[in-house]
Amino acid sequence: MIDSFHIGAYWKNRKEFLENIISPALKTLKGLSDLDEQFLTLYELGNSRKQALENEVSLTSEIIKKLYQEGVKKNDIDQDGYNKIGYNFSVWTGHEDGKSSKISFRAGSSSERVSNVCLIKLPYEGTAKDRLLQLSKVKEIMKLIIQNWNPDTMILKSGKLSDALGTVNEVGWVTYTKNLKGRVKLNNKVVHEESFCGGHLFYLKTENGLAYDYSLIDELIPITKIV
Repeated sequence: MIDSFHIGAYWKNRKEFLENIISPALKTLKGLSDLDEQFLTLYELGNSRKQALENEVSLTSEIIKKLYQEGVKKNDIDQDGYNKIGYNFSVWTGHEDGKSSKISFRAGSSSERVSNVCLIKLPYEGTAKDRLLQLSKVKEIMKLIIQNWNPDTMILKSGKLSDALGTVNEVGWVTYTKNLKGRVKLNNKVVHEESFCGGHLFYLKTENGLAYDYSLIDELIPITKIV
């Protein structure tokens, strides 16, 4: 069974004007392109692969604003200029199926029912998968997102892990949270960095440098009790 991985950052109740969420998105996309060649070229989404590849995204404030605005419906904006459910857009790296990545943003939402999110879908096969799932690379990406969005939580998640733990977006192979609900004894296979970008970071100590190890899934169970 193929496993699907993504890095997701989440935060709630942060009402913002459109102008205030353009720069964080732009800095995130530029930062990703600096961190790894996977993100050097980005495209708008389309109804077909051919259509999408015709619309390469230039990383400018004007283009990011346009992408955000394309998702706004007529009555979304209130009288003060806010969008209660936030602004959103997605871009895609243009690689073959299984080897591509998608980056999605939703920001400016103050709705209890709609979280703000920065989501990076990682490839599930190919050389980029192994490269991007190195723990050192995951930590670099997380640091970039934290610096730009200040999320409450962030995880490197996979489908198999979520099924095994019975969680949604609480605990991942790598887990960041600003605050803990308590303390719990962890196995020596789990590392807890207590001052990672102003929060707590948990991850597995693997022998190959990858951020995941299916044989160690059970070691992550205690984290579910404190995040």
